[in-house]
Amino acid sequence: MTAMLNDSLSDSALFLQAMGQVCPVRARGRAVALEPAVPTQPMNPDLPNATPRFILAPTDDCRQSLVAGHVAGVDSVVMNRLRAGALRPQAQLDLHGLTVVQAFENLRAFMRTCWHNCLGTVMIIPGVGRNSPDGRGVLREKLQNWLIQEPCNRVVLAFCTAQPHDGGAGSMYVQLRKKRKNIRIDWARMPDDMW
Repeated sequence: MTAMLNDSLSDSALFLQAMGQVCPVRARGRAVALEPAVPTQPMNPDLPNATPRFILAPTDDCRQSLVAGHVAGVDSVVMNRLRAGALRPQAQLDLHGLTVVQAFENLRAFMRTCWHNCLGTVMIIPGVGRNSPDGRGVLREKLQNWLIQEPCNRVVLAFCTAQPHDGGAGSMYVQLRKKRKNIRIDWARMPDDMW
């Protein structure tokens, strides 16, 4: 029977017949497991200058390249959309080839400008560190710490590793807070682990 089908139908006709019931996949990027919605307490609007408390996602040995963190009280829907790449970056900063001090100065100026311009999601590209002398990404490691320390922690709501089509482990999505006039930010402050 198969021999008769092969003789009577061309290869392309057989392919179309076999694929007739298949629907194309519409999603892009890696599959992201959605976290269950957890009731959260909203951040206290009466204390706009209180230091935000960040929750960092646990990482294990096989997922060291994936980082994520958010301010306590952030809606899980926002974090899930950020992880999935659904919140498209409105600006990006490339830190490739910079020293630690240069990278921080550029990051601080970038974050200040983006926050003052009321941008929502931005992308920061520290690279993965393949060209560093010891093979580890110094800027990648520093970036997560900088985002949860003064002055950046005043404007950052959440951050996570970017989707593969946006650079994967060498890039990071950052969701900024909405600009409020009564928040005081010391943009001249240096992070604790600068050196």
